[in-house]
Amino acid sequence: MAHADSAPPITPADLGLKTSTPPRGLALLAMAILVGFVVLQGRTLWREWGDLQRDMSDVRRTAVIGYPNIHPNPSYARKPPDWFHDEGDSTLLWSGWKGKSHQWFRVGRGEVEQARISQPIGRDVIQAIDYPIVEKDGGAIWKRIPGEAQVVGFEVAGTLAVYPLHVLGKVAVVNDLIGEQPVLVTFNPVRPLGTPVHIFEPIVDGHRITMGMSGYFLDRRPVLYDRGTESLWVQNDEGALESIAGRYRGSRLRSMGKLAPVTWGDWRWQHPRSRLLIGADRSKLLPST
Repeated sequence: MAHADSAPPITPADLGLKTSTPPRGLALLAMAILVGFVVLQGRTLWREWGDLQRDMSDVRRTAVIGYPNIHPNPSYARKPPDWFHDEGDSTLLWSGWKGKSHQWFRVGRGEVEQARISQPIGRDVIQAIDYPIVEKDGGAIWKRIPGEAQVVGFEVAGTLAVYPLHVLGKVAVVNDLIGEQPVLVTFNPVRPLGTPVHIFEPIVDGHRITMGMSGYFLDRRPVLYDRGTESLWVQNDEGALESIAGRYRGSRLRSMGKLAPVTWGDWRWQHPRSRLLIGADRSKLLPST
């Protein structure tokens, strides 16, 4: 007698039931729906991940880094109705209010076309940096700058100098001294996107000059003034910094190059021992040259 455990298994056919496999088309449809669901969810998750990354980047970019003394110096003085006028052989351009009187840039008559120049905002309202504060090979601000922040850098006198674009956008001009090499760094805050940073050697007739912001723009380009003669300077179409009015009219500063921005993360990784501009020392008197 056979043991019960050795009996063959009961199949659906033994019970008179019919079996079938799902049609191939139905299986393919189910697979397509599943794949579509995965793709759709994947795209949604990817977009959400991208949004999160952008939000985090914005948080890092707008975090308080603490660059000292790069803010504008607003003036509440109103320009006079004759802010641009001629007197004899001179043209006078209003530069601001000091003490109890208006101050003026005085240049040769006809050297500046009023139709091309902006309304004045006041001399040194946008404050150039005359005495830079720097960190070398690291520091508190060095560590706080987000990796995606834009900077420009170059090597001069054996030193790798780097300048955050955020700082340059606030001050427009940096009168720097790297070792024994004077350097003038300029940037157009009106056209920050796609505008390179220019580096010049600020030497005229064998003497170093320093520049400030006049408060004017000519053809949307910043008009600078040198602190010694108050001649007016503008970058021309060739990228040279040229004096257009005043004692130095026609003089040009030698270009030391123009710089395209890179990310701070890339620069820091490639050049960990750099000299980083972080702000301005405003405790010192403005230079007179």
